[in-house]
Amino acid sequence: MQDVSLALAKPWICVVIDKLSIVAMASESVSFRITRNAEDLAETIHALSHRLVKLEQRLMALEMQLAQRSAQDPEELSSLNNVERLLTDCRTLLELTPSPLADAA
Repeated sequence: MQDVSLALAKPWICVVIDKLSIVAMASESVSFRITRNAEDLAETIHALSHRLVKLEQRLMALEMQLAQRSAQDPEELSSLNNVERLLTDCRTLLELTPSPLADAA
């Protein structure tokens, strides 16, 4: 009976060792996955940060263009006002000048 109990005890011990080794392998696997996920997150954060910097630079460039256009607007408005005044003066002169067709009639 001792042989049988030893024979039964050995597989039980092996099973326990196998379970322990499975647990050890599982914890290594989990640790690897956690490390890999952390690396993936770090790469993603780096890529997003890089994109954010580019977007901020682009926004600054657009804001500078808008500011330059705003600075040019007063000059353009002044020019347009001058053109409008000249057109009004020309219309007034045309109304005051007798047309040759009106004299012939």
